[in-house]
Amino acid sequence: MEDNILSPKCLFSFSDRVNTIARARDRPTSHSNDRLKEDKVPNLENFQNILPPDEHISIKRKSLIRQPGHHFDDGRDHNLHDWKYRNSFKTIIIPTAAICLPMALLSAALLTIVYLYKVDIQASLFEPALSQQGASSHVLVNFSATRLLFLASFLSTVAPLLGSFIMSVCSLSASRELSTASSAGEYLKLPTPYQMSLLVGILVASSAQLRCYLSYGLFRKQRPRMPPVLHHAAFMIILSVLMATCVFIADTVLHYTTSTVELDQIQIPALPIQELGRGISEYCLTYNRTSSGFPCSVDWGFTDPNYVFEEEEAVRLAHNTSQLSQIQMAAAEEVSGAEISYLVPQDQTVTPDSDYRATTIGISTTCHFVPPKSCGMAVWGPDDIYTNFSCTDMFHGTLGINPNTSTANGYRAPDAYRSLLMYKPASNLMYSFFSDPSLENVYNTVGLGDDGQFNLSILPMPDNELINPFHIGVAARVAQGSFFTSSEMLTTNDTFRGSVNQVIDFVMNCAVSSYDVTYTWVNGDLKAISTTPTNNGSVLEIYHGTLLYTSVSGQADSFDLQDFLMQAPLSGNTTDSFLRKFGSLYSGKVLAKIGAYTTARTVLQEQQRQSMLLSKVPVPALAMLVTWSFAYTVLGLVIAVRAYRASQHNVRDIAAKLSLLGLSEAAFGNHSAGPSSPEGGSSSEDLVQISRRETRRVIVEGAEFKVMV
Repeated sequence: MEDNILSPKCLFSFSDRVNTIARARDRPTSHSNDRLKEDKVPNLENFQNILPPDEHISIKRKSLIRQPGHHFDDGRDHNLHDWKYRNSFKTIIIPTAAICLPMALLSAALLTIVYLYKVDIQASLFEPALSQQGASSHVLVNFSATRLLFLASFLSTVAPLLGSFIMSVCSLSASRELSTASSAGEYLKLPTPYQMSLLVGILVASSAQLRCYLSYGLFRKQRPRMPPVLHHAAFMIILSVLMATCVFIADTVLHYTTSTVELDQIQIPALPIQELGRGISEYCLTYNRTSSGFPCSVDWGFTDPNYVFEEEEAVRLAHNTSQLSQIQMAAAEEVSGAEISYLVPQDQTVTPDSDYRATTIGISTTCHFVPPKSCGMAVWGPDDIYTNFSCTDMFHGTLGINPNTSTANGYRAPDAYRSLLMYKPASNLMYSFFSDPSLENVYNTVGLGDDGQFNLSILPMPDNELINPFHIGVAARVAQGSFFTSSEMLTTNDTFRGSVNQVIDFVMNCAVSSYDVTYTWVNGDLKAISTTPTNNGSVLEIYHGTLLYTSVSGQADSFDLQDFLMQAPLSGNTTDSFLRKFGSLYSGKVLAKIGAYTTARTVLQEQQRQSMLLSKVPVPALAMLVTWSFAYTVLGLVIAVRAYRASQHNVRDIAAKLSLLGLSEAAFGNHSAGPSSPEGGSSSEDLVQISRRETRRVIVEGAEFKVMV
């Protein structure tokens, strides 16, 4: 085992090497003298370093080590011509490419992704605020924010690594400054040994040496003047640190401010094509009711081919089971004190990503109480169970007495406890239709008598005399237990309460109106609604004309109103909530009948939404990151040009010796064993060859370093 260990041939300490180099310098070999003669350089044995006579005046000293104009021409070695093209690739182009290309390519890739995947949000027809997300301070990108920021993070990762490449290129400029100051004898522009150590450390991008430089320059009071070459090198490494810091800050800001937002991309067709609006059917629009007085909803002559479907559709609409349409409630500015019922398509017939503006039909019912005193309400009968009311000559009767029914087919029996042309479906409900709010003129559009038959003395109303709105007088009785104990209906003066009976009697005056409704439907919800009263009562007549007098309830109304009287008390504790609820329920009932005789209408406007998850990238942060990244490219090109100009002079060997490899070779190289080489040291080519063929080892003995050959 020990036979395989080779003992060192010779060991040289660092102090021995220094002495050897000094003796070799004092006794130049004849070979070196002969070579100097061949190069026409004066013999250095006869050189005398004599100070100029004005040494106290000028700080410049002229070096007579080598006369210009012989081996050098203006400081330029003609032998470097081939070297420039052979080695500039390694010394300048590769470091410059390392500085410029990564940051430029990453920034270009980032900008390319933002440009290619940028989304311009189309302004919504109905909600312009949707496009405000894409304001000038942000750019919306249809690309994963995680991946986008992952790419951007490479810029802040690569930037700190470029300091060594920057200083590598700057070493040529620094070498040129040292060579020029030495040739010109400007010794105050040359570094001291300690300053030289700072310079070498900075040129290898050592942060520790940068810290020493700052401490040396700022806090050390007594020190030699620092040469410009040291300041220039320090400036470059500080600049690289600041640029890397700016890239890091910009990347951090971009990460913090970039977010993912959900927005809808809008597509607007050239012409609306969807039929989501509602309007009166063509059959009802062209129907002539002059002969009979009945509307199109009464199949008097059996001429409506869709009559059965329309009657069934009315029932389905009333119970919200229609597959075509549905009734919605909304508050409108034009209608005060009540909600408006309007007809819209059934949800399954509308695609979820469709927004539109359409027209339809709307009904509102506005009610108020008639004071009991105005109708002379009074109790009578056994235990005061009956309540008389007499509001007008055409609206009076008795609550609590059952209606008088008729056994004759098609005829309605007279009833002494109700007024003419009044509907009385039950003992607790009586109502009539009027053409005026004072409840004096019965709204008899068909011309029927109280018995349900045609009264030849009463002619049917023509279409132009149909009114909008019409009025309803309602007299009703509701048990006190139907209301909350804190309800105003139990204490208000607008209702009548007997002293014995646990019931509440009241009279309501309601106005029923029809409207042309324009509404906006966005993202499955109502966004805007506007109403305009219809020109006449033709729309309301589709419902009102079906209320015949052949039964006590008017057929079409059945007993729905009694159910409404039970639902209204549950809406709240105020009288207003009771009236609004009753009005809304009645409006839905009227619209259910009218809606069965409607057909689809083309929408006024429409748009399609495509929901997208977008990256919301702030433009200032992105611009700051890209700007500082491209600054590396500019910096790389600038220092590359300076390095190329410096390389035109014989500074490559100087730059090589300013590296760690050059310093190591100076301390532990081949010439440490004897006299120096004719060139006075290893050249840059020698250092390259040394790095490729390493045969020596450096050992430590005590405090001395020795070379094992």
